[in-house]
Parts: sequence; structure tokens; C-alpha cells
Amino acid sequence: MIILTGAYRLFFPSAALFAGLSIPLWLLSHAGGTTPTSDPYLWHQHEMLWGYLPAALVGFLFTAIPNWTGRPALSPMALLALFTLWLAGRAAMFVTSGAVAPQILAASFLPVAAVLALREVVAAGNKRNIVVVAMVGAFWVAQLVFLWLDTQIGLTIGFAVALLLMTLIGGRVTPAFSRNWLKKRGATHLPAEFGTVDKSALILTMATALLWIITDTSLLTGSAAALATLAQALRLSRWRGLAVWKEPLLFAQHAAYAWIVIGLGLLTAVCLGDWASSGQAHHALGAGAIGSMTAIVMLRALLGHSGRPIEATRADTILLITLHLGAALRICADWVSDPTVFYHAGGTLWAVAMIALAIRAFPIAIAPRL
Repeated sequence: MIILTGAYRLFFPSAALFAGLSIPLWLLSHAGGTTPTSDPYLWHQHEMLWGYLPAALVGFLFTAIPNWTGRPALSPMALLALFTLWLAGRAAMFVTSGAVAPQILAASFLPVAAVLALREVVAAGNKRNIVVVAMVGAFWVAQLVFLWLDTQIGLTIGFAVALLLMTLIGGRVTPAFSRNWLKKRGATHLPAEFGTVDKSALILTMATALLWIITDTSLLTGSAAALATLAQALRLSRWRGLAVWKEPLLFAQHAAYAWIVIGLGLLTAVCLGDWASSGQAHHALGAGAIGSMTAIVMLRALLGHSGRPIEATRADTILLITLHLGAALRICADWVSDPTVFYHAGGTLWAVAMIALAIRAFPIAIAPRL
């Protein structure tokens, strides 16, 4: 089957569809409706962070690793087994999210994926990307803490690790793709090479993540987050985002990375005053950064690996704008007296964008490479 010939074919459409269907179920529960899951709030938190994101991340990893290492892609049967494990975890958590057996099943996906990825990276001597695999392991530890020790601390660790992953991967691909696109068009003013600003942004973001985990929303965390916000904003400004605005799939990467700046800014506001809530910081990093960054990476990978031009259609542009608008409305909800309309409008727009992405992705996933 063609769909089993690449991780991007199987995981990306499924991840988008899962996200697009999960949010309406959560909104139904939030509005007082009845859903089969035993603990809707825990299910929503867990499944968006440890259900959706791992599918997108593993799809990316096992699509990128053959390029990083020169080794063959996962076999169809191994890929199917890995996907089945992910899908079984989603089904189990939906039915009985508070029971131990479903939690064990859901928590088994990330370590299996990490071991498979580590095997490929080590076999190829690709030391540079061991850190990415290590981050997957750290993300799994966060899941274990969330499920069996302390949900709040686990959630904080999960968002902190996701923040570092996005800073690492987004900071690698965004300027690189933009640089290549501008070079082909004869531009001489290119995105800045990796340097002191990038190192400072990485160090300050890592410090913020560690302090967030250890001291929660303390003054120390807020101070580090304020510095990280400035460093990340400066880093993003050096990548020439406005110069690539004519190619929406490139400009969207810059817009996605901007959510990291917004998320850190909101975390600063949480820690240093009462100007924002933790939920707003979570959703800026979740619905905003994770949602838009994974969507654009998945769409670019689907087009590129299927032999199609990596160019946005008008529908793609609308899809991405809708995703950003949905995230923005959800964040703004906590600043109004009655947030219900904003919750549901934001969630609906975000879910519609993800379903549209799944509809866009599935025909590509089941078609031969052009």
C-alpha cells in the first residue's frame, strides 16, 4: 500500500484529522454536553499535547531521519505497527482516560518511537540529531509525570519540552528554507547565519523552561521569560520573514515561530503580574505555536516528498489564516468578561482548519509520487 511507504503519508493526515475532531468533542463537553470519556478535562490536555503532537512529531522524525542518516525508511510493517500503537492509545484514552491500562497503552508510543529513531541515528553516526531524540524521551517523561504523579507539573514539563523542540527545529528549518528561496531569486540580503543571537535565544529559552518546571510561575521564571522573549523576537527578525511573504508556505513558518515569542511574552505576563493567565500562555504555545508549526511542516513535507511543488494554493493560505485566527481568539477569551463565545469560535476555527488540512493531505498521502 502506498500509504505505508512513508511516515508522512500515514501520520500527517491522521494527526490533522484527530486534532480537528478532538476539539469539537472538547467544546461539546465544555458546554455541558455528554461525551464518552470519563474525564474530559484530563483527556483534552493529554490528547492535544501527547496525542496530536507525537503523531506530527513522529511523522516528521521518520520522514527526516532517512535524509539525515542516508539509511532506509521504516519498513511498511514497522510503520503500520507504530501507527497502530498510536491509534490504540487514542481510542483507549477516549473511552477511559482515568484508568491505568489505557494510560499505559498511551504512554508506550513515545518510548517505542524514540528507540526506533535512536537506532537509526546511532547506526549512521549522526550525533547532531541525538539531541532531537533525547527531547522525545524528555517529552515521554513529562507524559509519565502528567499521568501518574502531578498533572500540573507534567503539563508544565510537556509545554517546556515542546517549547525547546520548536525552538530547535523551527530555528533550523525556517531560516534555511527562506535562505534557499531567496538565493534562487538572486537576493543578496539573506537570513542571518546561526550566531550569537541564536545561541543567546536558545540558552535563555532553555533557562526559562527549566525555571518554569522548577519554580513554576515565579519571579525568576518571569525574568528569564522576559529576556527569552526579547532574544527570540530579535532572532526571528533576522530571518527576513517579510522578504518571503509572497510565498505563503514560507511566510507561514515565520508566523508560526512568532507564536513562540507571544507564548514567552504571555508567560512573562503571568509571572510578573496579573495581565495574563497560564491558560493563555499554554494556548499560545499549544494552539498557536504547536498548531501552526506542525501544520506548516506537515503540509510542506507532504508536498515536497510527494514530488509536488512546495507552493501554497489559495485554500492553503485560507487554512493557515484560519488556524492562526482560531488560536488568537482562544487566547483573547481570557481577557473578556464572558469568554464562552471566544472559546467556541476560536476552537471551531482551529478545528475547521485542521480538518481542512486532513482533507488536503489524504489525497496526497494515497497517491503515487509525481
